[in-house]
Parts: sequence; structure tokens; C-alpha cells
Amino acid sequence: MNFLRRLFGRRPATPQPVASASAPAVAPPPAPRLLLAWQEMIDSSSRIAGYRLQIKSFGDAGSDATALVDALQREDARAFAERRLLLVPLAAGQWQAADFTPVIGARSCFLLAADVDREPAVAAIRAAGGSIGLCLEDADAATADLVYFDLHAQPLAELEQRLQALRRQRPGLQLLAEGVGSWAEHRLCLRIGADFSCGGFAASRDQEAAGKRAGASRLAVLALLDQLRADADLKEIAATATRDPALVVRLLEMANSPLYGLSRQVAGIEEAVTLLGRDALYRWLSIALFSLDADGHDQTLLVVALCRAALLEALVRDGDRRAADERFLVGLLSPLDALLEMPMAEILARIRLPANVADALLDNAGPHARYLQLARLLERCRLDQAVILAGALEIAPATLIDSYRQALAWACAELDV
Repeated sequence: MNFLRRLFGRRPATPQPVASASAPAVAPPPAPRLLLAWQEMIDSSSRIAGYRLQIKSFGDAGSDATALVDALQREDARAFAERRLLLVPLAAGQWQAADFTPVIGARSCFLLAADVDREPAVAAIRAAGGSIGLCLEDADAATADLVYFDLHAQPLAELEQRLQALRRQRPGLQLLAEGVGSWAEHRLCLRIGADFSCGGFAASRDQEAAGKRAGASRLAVLALLDQLRADADLKEIAATATRDPALVVRLLEMANSPLYGLSRQVAGIEEAVTLLGRDALYRWLSIALFSLDADGHDQTLLVVALCRAALLEALVRDGDRRAADERFLVGLLSPLDALLEMPMAEILARIRLPANVADALLDNAGPHARYLQLARLLERCRLDQAVILAGALEIAPATLIDSYRQALAWACAELDV
């Protein structure tokens, strides 16, 4: 219910509004010494099991323990790690140089660098409630709770043997594959023994599933979206909805939810559409594309879609409502090709969209395209490129990272991911 209220009300507010050149000067937020990027860890059910943090340092802040603690507090890492696994890289001596206790949640895992004075650090981290992650090349199976490895760093047969040996020695040990570039590689990692994969592939198309995900319910939703954009007659919209019983049930459930506070039950489709309103119905149907016949893969894409949508909206200048709505739609619809396993051109041929939205999705052009590119760079943890592009768009790095953190936190929390 909270998710519906926030979806059909307002999304998260921008922490630092992006000012236009004509706006009064506003002091920019202080430049952070460290920026943290979040990379999804995908599990065997294709869901997001947690995040592996990547660190970008400015100047000599890379080994500064206080700067890392400050960055983790800014990202609200402890609250996230109470719900999902969060991997935090820890360089030499950082644990001893600062108090990390305030940022440790129930599922915080520290990835210890090879040159850490390991024995006292391991004991202290565990006493504080954290767990230990080590690289496969430096792994002590008796010490580690999680072992991570680069999928492409050694021959596959050799890697599989090493992972099987670790499994025999420690059956409960968690294994994370890094550098995974596709859903096919993710499945390969699962076959050789990994529990999780990361590498920025979550929003990519799964070629092995091509053409299998655009079921009848989702095609009906695309037809409804097109009719809503075309201001079709209410009877025509209702007739399309009734072609799919599952969609009818969802529409009636939503119309009768406490969100609308009705004193009686709505039983008819036309009445439900009238009650919901075209704008709210359009938003709900866009979300329904991800949730109809959903599996773990679809839920992962919904998190990506909501995060992109909230980030793009948050970076709009001067409270421009039209631009905000268009950017939210760009972000929300941008993973549809991966969801439906159809070319974006084929999807957009089925629905009418504002020209600026269609240009960004289809041709990477128009006023919203570079903001979508910015979201994709952040998802892939390409912070250097993201900061450069943000500068070209007159967005301060601190504003960018804070906006992304809030967008990601909202998407994850509302969907309990």
C-alpha cells in the first residue's frame, strides 16, 4: 500500500535541486572525497540478493578510513544491510583506523584486501556483527564467509575445480562471481557453483529467452497503454481490458484498494477506469508490465526501472513538471526490451509516446537521452564516466550520487528488495 501511495503521489524528493543557469545561485553540496557505486548481486532465482559496493576516490581519500565511514553513513549502508547482503571493500589498515560499528548491519560483509592484518581485523569485524569476504586467490576457507572471484581470470575448468574444492571444505560458504557480462554467463556461474553474480548485466536482454516473455497479458497492457495515449473512448479501453481476465482482476483490486477510500465495491471495468483516472492508470499499467506473470528476473528489472525513473525525475531543472513526467516515463520504460525480449522498435510500434520519450528510448537522442545514459553508467559502476557526463550536464557529483542513492533506496525499499 505504501508503494502505491508513493507511486501515484510523488516520488522521492531531490536532495539537492539541479539549478538552471538563470536560477539564483545556490551553494553546491560539499564535494565528497569518496563516491560509492552499487552493483547488483543476482542470485539463482534471478533476483537481487544484495549489492557489492565499488569505491571511487578523489585525491588521497582512497585509503582514508574516516572518509569511507562518512561515505557509508551518507549512503545509509547500515539500514540497507539490515535487509539485504551488502559487500563493502576494506583496504589495508582501514578497520583499525576508524570506527565502522555505526555502519554495520546484520548482513554487512567486508571484503578484506590481501594486505590487511587479517587476524585481529577478522575477530573485530565478527564481534561487531559483520562477516568476512575474501578473494579466491587469497581465500582462507576457514576464515571467509564469502569468496569472490573474477569469472574470466582463469580457465573455466580450473575455476570449477577450485570452487568444488571450496564447497567440499565449507558447504555453507557463499561464492560470488564478478565480471559477469550477460545472463548466459550468470547461468554458467551458477552451474560451476556460484551463488551470486555481478557485473552490470541485470538490465540487459537475455538472448536465450528471446520472444518468450511477451505473454498475452503483457500484450494487452501494451494495447491499453496505446489507447490511453490516444485518448480512446472509455468503452474501447474497457473492451480491451476484458480480453484478459488476469488484467481485469488486477484493475478491480486496485480500484477497490483502501488507497481510494470508497464506501462501496467497484464491480465494473468502465467504472474502475473512470475512478482510477487515465494518468494514474497509465502509471499503474506501466508497472503491471513488470508484475504480470512475474518471476525473479522481472522483479530485478522492476527495481532497475523504478530506480532509473526516480533518478531521471530527480535531476529535472526548475520543477519542470512536463519534463519530470517524461523523464520518469523514459526511466520506467527503458528496460522493456529486456523484460519482453523484443527489440525496442517493435515495442514502441505498439504504443504512442511523447516524441522526447520515444527518441530517448529508440535512438538515444533528444533532451532526455543523456540522463538515461547517466543512469546506465551508474548501474555499471562507471563512476569516472558518470562524473564527466554529469559535469557536462551541470550536475555536481554529490548531487548525482545522493540522487542515485535515494532513487535506489526507494526502489529497493518499496519492493522489499
